[in-house]
Amino acid sequence: MDLDQPQTMPTSGGGGGGGDRLSALSDGVIGHILSFLPAKEAARAAVLSSRWRHTFAAVHTVSLVEPDPPVVDHYELARYSPGWGPPPDPNQPPPFTNVVSAALLARHRRAAVPPLRALHVSTVGYCRSDASLVDQWIAYAVNQADPAVGLDLDLRLHREPLCDKAYSLRRRRGASADHADQDTDDDDDDEDASRKRRRWWRSRSRSPVRYASIEDANLGLSPPYMYIPRSPSLSPPPPRRSCSPQGCDEDDDDDDDEDVISSDEKSTRGYDYTPAVHAVPSGLFSCAALRSLSLGHCLLAPPAAIALPSLETLLLARVSDAGSDVQRLISGCPRLADLTLEACAKVTALTTVAGLRRLALRCCHALRTVAVDASPGPPRLQAFEYRGSVPDDTFLTIHGGASLTTVAYCKIDICGEEVTSSSELAKLSAFLRLFAGAKHLHLESARLGSGLDDAAAFATLPTFSALSHLELRGYLPNDDDDAIYAALTMILERAPNLETLSLVFHPEPLDGGDDAMLHITYYKEEELYDKHLLSYNRHSVLAAPTSGGGAMAPACLRRRVREINLVHYQGGAAQRTLAMYLLRSAAAIGELGCELAMGPLWIQDELARELEGWVMNKAAIVNIG
Repeated sequence: MDLDQPQTMPTSGGGGGGGDRLSALSDGVIGHILSFLPAKEAARAAVLSSRWRHTFAAVHTVSLVEPDPPVVDHYELARYSPGWGPPPDPNQPPPFTNVVSAALLARHRRAAVPPLRALHVSTVGYCRSDASLVDQWIAYAVNQADPAVGLDLDLRLHREPLCDKAYSLRRRRGASADHADQDTDDDDDDEDASRKRRRWWRSRSRSPVRYASIEDANLGLSPPYMYIPRSPSLSPPPPRRSCSPQGCDEDDDDDDDEDVISSDEKSTRGYDYTPAVHAVPSGLFSCAALRSLSLGHCLLAPPAAIALPSLETLLLARVSDAGSDVQRLISGCPRLADLTLEACAKVTALTTVAGLRRLALRCCHALRTVAVDASPGPPRLQAFEYRGSVPDDTFLTIHGGASLTTVAYCKIDICGEEVTSSSELAKLSAFLRLFAGAKHLHLESARLGSGLDDAAAFATLPTFSALSHLELRGYLPNDDDDAIYAALTMILERAPNLETLSLVFHPEPLDGGDDAMLHITYYKEEELYDKHLLSYNRHSVLAAPTSGGGAMAPACLRRRVREINLVHYQGGAAQRTLAMYLLRSAAAIGELGCELAMGPLWIQDELARELEGWVMNKAAIVNIG
């Protein structure tokens, strides 16, 4: 049945004589079906016929996401005189907060209102004037929840990037013996460059312009005009100060005191951009029906008595509370099985509850120690995710001295600059040893391979005997040397039972010249297509690796690997050489999946034919798009 053709719908329910069987269902069944759609899509079903007019009142899930603001069209603004712009839109949509309130009230169009199972709201930016409405949403969800079914509450009140540490590559070093001296020099240079980037970014950030990422451009999320950084260094530098409702702390290592502006001075100047933070009502922490809670950009301030006996999933993103308050909330959830912390700047120590199955720690850069509670028996942790800088040896500990052999999925993402020092790489090797029993290992860093080519630092890397799926993410620039082959060989030789290998290449920045860091260019969609992300050169000489890979590929690549995936394949010389090496070595391959980067069709066809020619098993399934 095509729901886009309401003229075929009968005006009354009934299932006889080839009529509409879907309309013949009860309101409860139709409401259950519509609950799997976003609230706006479910509400549009009311226009199908008079039978569907009040079906939204039977939904048990309300999910609303505020759309991003439109990108400024500078080509259109150039037509107007300075200080003038296009006339206001007479059909301006209502405020998003009113839309959420209206959706909740729409459930009461009929007397029999089903219990609310889930409320998901994501806003672009929270204002202090929205506090009363957000409190009403929370009170409504708590009062309408059914303890027998449970409540899933997800409130993300501010949409912003998870971390301001952009991936960036360091120049490759020549000799490992000079690492210490070069590290000192590089740190000084990086500090000066970082200070210059911060000063430049602050001068640009005072204008309310939204910048899209290179991924947004690749996916076509912001047509017809997009802001595309020409260099990865254009991402916002680390903030000079960590701000909270209690105040701001200045960085000790930043000596640009002339650029530091206090919050009071910002208010007097009229450009205080500190986002407002919503204080969660204390009644939420005594909701017995709450089974899943996700809060973003909020102030928890939990009461002394926390009673969440049914909570199984907890996600906290950018909460402003101290680490002790976050720990009290976690300790007050005895059935917690899934815990995620994102950009919680004040959490320095964490102790999990017994029975935790999944733990995700993303960009909590102040976090120093995590203790996994294994009482009364062995730990039950099955999935672990970490994103941040390289942790110390004492970062993750387990009560009772047990090991993390139960972790089947492990994701480690080292954000920021590429790690090159031997000491940091040794810490990364020690961290990986904790997850020797993982079946799916995901490693992401600035450079593809995470520095695994350093044989001295990773000499004690264990054998991942249970590993069946390995996923590596990072940059692989065109001028990369043979380090990637050494890195792959290092880990493939320690994964004898590997069956799936996935390589995800970070998108290269657009070519912008020497002064690319100081330029933000406005591209039309067709101009962006001309400046595509493919770097294919048919005259490149693809030589076999001279080091690292050796004359013989690892045994798992030759005998056991059944599937190879290449994501955002751009066709540079280094990527093509690596793909040729893998596909010509994988004799047992049964499936090749490749997602090409954006670019002209003729280049994509050339790359597809080249990849198909390298596949050793001609009977393998090849999916290239």
